[in-house]
Amino acid sequence: FGMTHVPMQTLEALAALSERCQVVLAIPNPCRYHWADIIDGRELLKMARRRQPLRNAVDLAALGLEAMHAHAHPLLASWGRQGRDFVRQLDAFDDALQAQQRFALAKIDLFDDGPGETLLQQVQGLIRDLTPLAEHPATVLAPADRSIVFHIAHGAQREVEILHDQLLALLAQPPLEGGAGPALAPRDIVVMVPDIDQFAPAIRSVFGQYPRQDARFIPYDIADLKERGHNPLLIALEWLLRLPQQRCRLSEVRDLLDVPAVAERFGLQAQDLPRLSQWMEGAGIRWGLNLAQRTDLGLAACGEQNSWLFGLRRILLGYATGAGAEFEGVQPYPEVGGLDAALAGSLADLVQALERWWQLAAIPALPAEWAERGRDLLAAFFTATTEQERNTLAVLQAALGSWLEACELADFNVAVDLPIAREAWLTGVDLPTLNRRFKAGGVTFCTLMPMRAVPFEVVCLLGMNDGDYPRRSSRNDFDLMGLPGQQRPGDRSRRLDDRQLMLEALLSARRQLYISWSGRSVRDNSEQPPSVLVSQLRDYLAAGWGEAVLAPRTTEHPLQPFSRRYFELDQTGQTDQTGQTGQAAGAGLFTHAREWRVAHLEPVESASSKAAAAAPFDGNPDVPLTVAALAGFLKNPVKEFFRQRLDVVFRDDDAAAEDEEAFAIGGLLEYGMLAEVSDAVLLALDVSQATPDLAARVAEQAARIRRAGRLPVAELGRRAERLLVDSLVPMLEQWCELQSLFPLTAAKAPLRFAQQGLQLDDWLDGLQTTPQAEQLVWLELSPSRLCSDPKNLQPRADRLLTAWVRMLAASACGEAVLGLLVGRDATVKINPLPQDEAQDLLADLMQAWLEGMTEPLPFAAKTALAQVMDESKAAAAYDGASFTPSGYDRPGGEVEEASLARLFPDFAALSADGRFAAYAQRLYGPINDWIQRCVTLELHPQAAAQLPLNLQSQEDSAHV
Repeated sequence: FGMTHVPMQTLEALAALSERCQVVLAIPNPCRYHWADIIDGRELLKMARRRQPLRNAVDLAALGLEAMHAHAHPLLASWGRQGRDFVRQLDAFDDALQAQQRFALAKIDLFDDGPGETLLQQVQGLIRDLTPLAEHPATVLAPADRSIVFHIAHGAQREVEILHDQLLALLAQPPLEGGAGPALAPRDIVVMVPDIDQFAPAIRSVFGQYPRQDARFIPYDIADLKERGHNPLLIALEWLLRLPQQRCRLSEVRDLLDVPAVAERFGLQAQDLPRLSQWMEGAGIRWGLNLAQRTDLGLAACGEQNSWLFGLRRILLGYATGAGAEFEGVQPYPEVGGLDAALAGSLADLVQALERWWQLAAIPALPAEWAERGRDLLAAFFTATTEQERNTLAVLQAALGSWLEACELADFNVAVDLPIAREAWLTGVDLPTLNRRFKAGGVTFCTLMPMRAVPFEVVCLLGMNDGDYPRRSSRNDFDLMGLPGQQRPGDRSRRLDDRQLMLEALLSARRQLYISWSGRSVRDNSEQPPSVLVSQLRDYLAAGWGEAVLAPRTTEHPLQPFSRRYFELDQTGQTDQTGQTGQAAGAGLFTHAREWRVAHLEPVESASSKAAAAAPFDGNPDVPLTVAALAGFLKNPVKEFFRQRLDVVFRDDDAAAEDEEAFAIGGLLEYGMLAEVSDAVLLALDVSQATPDLAARVAEQAARIRRAGRLPVAELGRRAERLLVDSLVPMLEQWCELQSLFPLTAAKAPLRFAQQGLQLDDWLDGLQTTPQAEQLVWLELSPSRLCSDPKNLQPRADRLLTAWVRMLAASACGEAVLGLLVGRDATVKINPLPQDEAQDLLADLMQAWLEGMTEPLPFAAKTALAQVMDESKAAAAYDGASFTPSGYDRPGGEVEEASLARLFPDFAALSADGRFAAYAQRLYGPINDWIQRCVTLELHPQAAAQLPLNLQSQEDSAHV
């Protein structure tokens, strides 16, 4: 019933069966007349009899193809070759007159009558009557006729968004006049696309965004989706079946645990997964099950560091000993404990199951053995929690049984590898079957395929792009049908199938045919052609009804769904309550997205006028300012505005953890390790010792980091460990020396300063003094490099911003203390400022902070410092140097910070209104002067000893 193609072997079997019993075929035929000769290839199958009558008593077989255009319908001739072959095959087997006499049927060919009123009905009637273009009747279409419409969009997402608005308009229309048809329901609509897998995400995002109680909710169902690529349980199973080739990354196994059936099997709940993920990442797990699995991948040189077995040992040892000493080279991970400790056992069970399956999957086996392994695999990793998962597991069991039956039928009993068994098993899950649901009560989304173009009130075709439809298929070398002269009538062809499906879609629509394609590029708005089949349909409509028939039925949509064009008022200035404007529903540009309409009701204002109208910020007197807050503002005023005023922090908490181990130590990672090691060493250090063994203590802490898997593997890791020790020992020696000069701890001093309603309230801590108390200093240890120019002993101004604010606050409050900042390469001595000067500068800084909390200020620390030191380098400091002497790109500009990039994408935007230079001179000019007057720098002995070599290396690299 309803088939438009049956293989010749099946027809021969039905013909033989018809001698024993009655066989009835219900076949959709596009034309009432004999039309099998209108297409080239008439000699391939000589007609013994004709089922349909001849139109106007003209035998088309006697006409030349050059004269066929005057007797054939162009769309039928272009699209109907597959249907032509099928009709001719049926005529060869079936005697219509004999069947009519045998079963006493008055009529066995059923066709509707009448020319039709709408454009769609007229096109269908002309195809039915085999009417060529030269014999088209002169008809006048109603102005409101939209039975065939075309929509041009920018990509698949926009096509689905436009479709949703158009369907809402269709569903809101009243029943047809005169009882011609009831009101449209969602079940009367089918949407067909060339590839449903590509459109499924857009369909779910658009049609699934409204809850059921929303008036814009449209029930829908997506058919023909391959479960293998969308069902989480099947995705997890396929990953397991590819385990011998997998790297077993942290993110992959974490995604495996996100499948409810897997989590249930290992006793995990949804709320347990974030904590377990934190443990796995913190324990240093990155990729690889163990050393054996890495060796099998040819990566034995990486060792076992950062593997799952490495991290699991750390977690279990941390549960047993806490933050104890290392045991046989394993550094415990101390975060495991408390009531959540049972999660470590679940993780151990998972890793053990993965190791067992990895060992088993590498051994070839007979089909029966693979089936047994498959059942054990399902039992080892999955426990169904929902009805869908139970059905999926049942389908997988049935697919295994079907594969075994096929192997027994073919007497196939040969050992095969895992890839063959995997494809044989999972391919059986995706085989099309008749028990899959097609219509589910709502709008049906499906793939353009046979038996889908059944009569619907509205038939929508999306994604009809040039190159996407008709779909292309590559020919295999052993495909005899693709050889010249080898194709027989009825042989399948993807391109002929698609042309036949287009014809069926055109004939199946009862009320409207909706066609959409991506006619504009999302990148440059350039025009993109539709499918050649759509072009043929449009050319036919223009030739038969005139060029004017296309313009009112073609709508070109803007790039974005919130475009102002959707909300422009018509000439009467009226807008309905749904947000539709301009024309009647179903015509022109309109949308039901009332959220966007509300946004467009606001008056248009320029950015400068909005900035001028911004309300001034009044600080909360109960929340005083601190030195850290002012220093954070100086480092990045835009970031502080987002955080303080909008409570927005530009970070991605859900970002996937790194799946690769460390290959180099630098940047923030190096800074954090240096700070961690130095804090641990100083915490256990007794400064009263005459000669503390700093090198051994630092080496011990660096070894802990290496055993934790945080350094690169093999020799790179050992080299990074030595660099950590070499960097920290001189710094800590200098720190111990200063501690011996100022051994006594002094009481911390209060810092309180008021300015125009703002209150600075903080403490000056880290104070040390001599036994005679003749000198009070504050000491600070920083793992940063503090020297920017070793030859001229020039400090890095951006590293001294916190020290500047601290010294400024201390001097303004009358605390004339000396500051000593110990860095990796140098020690910076900071002298206090005069109190009156410091008070003026601190007041101006607090006022600038108040302005920065009112609106984002256009300046950034490094760029502003470059502006006051050398104006020509400001743009490069913000945008980054695009070219270096070595020829490599090196972005590295301050614009890479997310909050700055959000508002000021380049230096031109930062300095557009002229305020950048003013703020730079106002806030960072005093810092530059302070460095020249009050700051002195002394290189550490090791850094000074390496100075000539470093300078020579820099000069050589510059020449290169």
